[in-house]
Amino acid sequence: MPRGAAGQQDTTTGKFPFDERSFATGRRLLPRHRLRAMRRILEWIAISLGSIAGMVVVGIVALFLIGRAKVTDSADFAVRPPLIPSDRASIARGRHLAEAVTLCTQCHQNGLRGRDMGLPPLVATLVAPNLTSGEGGVGGDYTSADWDRAIRHGVAKDGRKLVVMPSDAYAQMTDKDFADLVAFLNALTPVDNELPRSKLGLLGGALIGARLYPLPADAIKHEDVGLNVFDAGVSAEFGSYLATIGTCRGCHGAELRGRPEEIGRPWAPSLVDSTRNWSAEDFRKTIRTGRTPQGRPLDAQRMPWPRLANLTDDELNAVYEYVRSIVSP
Repeated sequence: MPRGAAGQQDTTTGKFPFDERSFATGRRLLPRHRLRAMRRILEWIAISLGSIAGMVVVGIVALFLIGRAKVTDSADFAVRPPLIPSDRASIARGRHLAEAVTLCTQCHQNGLRGRDMGLPPLVATLVAPNLTSGEGGVGGDYTSADWDRAIRHGVAKDGRKLVVMPSDAYAQMTDKDFADLVAFLNALTPVDNELPRSKLGLLGGALIGARLYPLPADAIKHEDVGLNVFDAGVSAEFGSYLATIGTCRGCHGAELRGRPEEIGRPWAPSLVDSTRNWSAEDFRKTIRTGRTPQGRPLDAQRMPWPRLANLTDDELNAVYEYVRSIVSP
């Protein structure tokens, strides 16, 4: 081997000689065995990262399949819908429930014509369906049993478990309120609004499969639906009922003490603490105006006060009595 060959070791000195190429490029050339070792290390890193990515993808797909199976798994329960009235008073009460108490119009829009909720397709194509009897609506096909299955049991007519419908709250609805609500639904003005079907995306199904997003139907004691009876009035008991079917607990927690931000739910403060020094009038005024006694505005995107503003004085007073009856820890 010629002494001082570029990039090769000088056998007499044991050193690597000057290399014009390294001088020109400003780099020192590495021995071939080191280059091969580095190449092997990089290959192993690439293989390892690819394997990890593949395992993650396989895991997500597996969770998606589990989640999809949970949604389509049929729930076995009996439906016992009450007789549905058709008089004007019942329809008017049902409209009040839909617009101010159970907040159906929050998702299904005014007139209950439905809408796409606008989630990324990778999560889900989530649609609040058209509830009227117009084109694209379900109203013309639903019987009282179908309405009961969807509203108070969380299961669609085709047997799918509903993903976002707060049926775990509506399951506590009395037969009287349910009957009035359906009387209003049956009397809706038909609206033509054809919408796509709801469909789980990969990530949405994975969240359900991983039990990070529980399905409302799985949290319901189906045999107890329709057993509740409450007398309307200014009482903590009736206020607790309104807080339940009004889905206040969905954001503010089971005891209205607030909850951190979670998947599918925003952060919400403790109603017990934030209203501690409020009078009943302060409480009513806050809900009606969207501004606290301290002058802080409520975020209508998180707190639907414009719809809750239509609650009656007695209903708001009942909720206030319930909140004040909760003993602070």
